[in-house]
Amino acid sequence: MNIFLTGATGYIGSIVAQRLKETGHNVFGLARSEASAQKLKELGIESVLGTLQDREKLIEAARKADAVIHTAFIHDYSDFAGAVKTERDVIAAFTEALANSGKAFIATSGTGLLGDTGDRVIDDEESFEFQGELAGRAAAEQDIVNASQQNIRSVALRLPIFIYGRGGSQFIPFLIKDANQTGVARYIEPGNFKYSVVHVDDAAELYIQALQNGKAGSVYHAVSESGITSKAITEAVARMLGCKVGSMSKEEAIQAWGIAVATFFSLNNQISCSKAEKELGWKPFVKTTMLEDIEHGSYKTVF
Repeated sequence: MNIFLTGATGYIGSIVAQRLKETGHNVFGLARSEASAQKLKELGIESVLGTLQDREKLIEAARKADAVIHTAFIHDYSDFAGAVKTERDVIAAFTEALANSGKAFIATSGTGLLGDTGDRVIDDEESFEFQGELAGRAAAEQDIVNASQQNIRSVALRLPIFIYGRGGSQFIPFLIKDANQTGVARYIEPGNFKYSVVHVDDAAELYIQALQNGKAGSVYHAVSESGITSKAITEAVARMLGCKVGSMSKEEAIQAWGIAVATFFSLNNQISCSKAEKELGWKPFVKTTMLEDIEHGSYKTVF
């Protein structure tokens, strides 16, 4: 199939592109600049020059494709509401382009929209009432689900807050850079917030499985391990860098990191994935744990 992919040069999207090509698909991706287009060319991927704000280009590319996979997201935590608005506009454009086609539309969501799950582990087979500062993205996810009502095989993939591997992700490099700058690996008190995580290669495989077998209007979780505390993550960073560990209040974290990042780092967010396992046959295959990878693996070689 000809697959239009957003975020093709990004952390997750680049690996999705690699797996798509390995499974025999032709990929063309959105490129924000000539430099990004050149990078895609070197990977054997055609490019469409444009941004997530270029509605007509998104519509045109989607109509030419046999399926659309949307991995891009504007990670501007100083304007999270603005990022979500752009996300909803992109989903609306793809929904318009794919309406009544029966084509697959695989889009990215995040477990952050579940807010603080407390002692519970939220499964991808259950409904959930969205609340808290991060619930704004739930509206975008619902847009993805609702697209299925227009004869689109739309699927939302909820990825954990912590995705790891290959020396990347949003939040692990953030913690490492913060520790490098301050000389202290910091966590928000009391440090016992628990998370589910997934390796980026396992996450990429879920996109492939969803493209092949995902059911219209479905939401699937990607998770390989749970119960990892915020303090344990920080301690792994400290061991890797050889620095001290320190705590701070949430108010101090908001001052240092901003409210969105401080919120991500001060909640319990745990999930399971029985629906992805049963319907898609997806299971994580990477054996290296996140803490091992931070201390001894891909992050140690990058930072």
